[in-house]
Amino acid sequence: MFACRFIAASAARSAAAKAPGRDGLRRRGGGAGQWLATLAATAVSTYALDLMATTAGVALAASQILGGADHGLLLAFLVSTYVTWAAGLRLNLAANWTLLEETGTSTNAFSKAAYELLRRGSRRARRIASALGYVATEVVKEVPYYAGASGAVLLTDSVSSADALVFLGGANLGAAGYEYGLARMTRAFVRSRRGYASFESEWIPREYLADYYSEVERDERETIAYFVDAMREVPPGEPVLFFGVGPTLHHVFLAAGKASEIHLADYLPENLAEIQRWLDRGPGAHDWSPFVRYTLECEGLAAPTDLEMREREEITRRKIARLLEVDARHSPPLPERYATVVSAYCADSATSDRATWEAYTRNIAGLVGPAGTYITAALRRADHYLVGGKSFPSANVDEHDVADVLAGDFEATVEVRELAEQEPHGYAGVVLARARRKASGH
Repeated sequence: MFACRFIAASAARSAAAKAPGRDGLRRRGGGAGQWLATLAATAVSTYALDLMATTAGVALAASQILGGADHGLLLAFLVSTYVTWAAGLRLNLAANWTLLEETGTSTNAFSKAAYELLRRGSRRARRIASALGYVATEVVKEVPYYAGASGAVLLTDSVSSADALVFLGGANLGAAGYEYGLARMTRAFVRSRRGYASFESEWIPREYLADYYSEVERDERETIAYFVDAMREVPPGEPVLFFGVGPTLHHVFLAAGKASEIHLADYLPENLAEIQRWLDRGPGAHDWSPFVRYTLECEGLAAPTDLEMREREEITRRKIARLLEVDARHSPPLPERYATVVSAYCADSATSDRATWEAYTRNIAGLVGPAGTYITAALRRADHYLVGGKSFPSANVDEHDVADVLAGDFEATVEVRELAEQEPHGYAGVVLARARRKASGH
């Protein structure tokens, strides 16, 4: 998911409060309190849904706006209202997931039950289970509407089948409004109680690796493909610096064929220790093979063999020459400059303050030598991201901010990747950039 966010951990800690987080709430409130809150929220939300859907259905049928329309048109209208309802439900599923991860509560008891059943499973499994529990409940809630509309048609001549279709369509529109409104309220609630976790006291590298690097998710597919393409323009035979690498290596493999040496820099010693574990082939070292495979595919190998993957891993081990502890607050963070610097999801994911992000970015980019290349990525318009149910800060930047901070000293190309499926993580897009230092740049 992210390459790093920890170089300025001590500065972020002084500026951010300790996150309540899902685990912290469990320690304070216990499971019973979460279930009581969930059951109460489920009852209230169910009543609100029924009220809004029924009122909207009756109002639309009584208005006669669609009076005289043929059945084909009414059926098309009904289908379109289901599309609208599904769009609202999708927003609510994302909001409910965030609520579950950060507080352990939900507005749907069945969603929470499914989530708790797989609490010790992977993040992906928990997310799917919670969504299925929620959707199943909403689908079941449709039954009384169809039963009521069908019964009315059969039992009284004053209600026609056309009236029933209009009522059902109106009920769907009311339900869509409910889903959208509940999603907004849930997000507002989470934001109102959110603080930020401490990088130094709440960050556990191995949990992070287990949560996010068992498979190549789409945001990293986009990032790695972009970085591979950018690396083709980098001159060979020079050292490459990865600044703010965290405990990860998924972006490093793509530099092994070009770099004379690879230098990996991060603020937290614990992150560098995880990298050293991999270098030493130590017990419990993370398996990066899915990322190696995808990197080779991006470089043009249609079906990388196990031998080709092992060779890339071994070349990478040989090229990694230095593990460096750094601090992005320092200007410069390192004494030497590099022909190529890569810093992904780093400065933006170490602070919630825009001015601080800009200072970190300038300090990191300042390590690029004359006519050198800077390759970077940032979360797009995110004020936080979730790791292990805890909220860490993000600077809420976009492509314009990235372009502006690089404009003075670099000729930059900036691109955006929309990633709506990543919204439960706290962001819905990423910014990718490659930049060449201007001849007049310092």
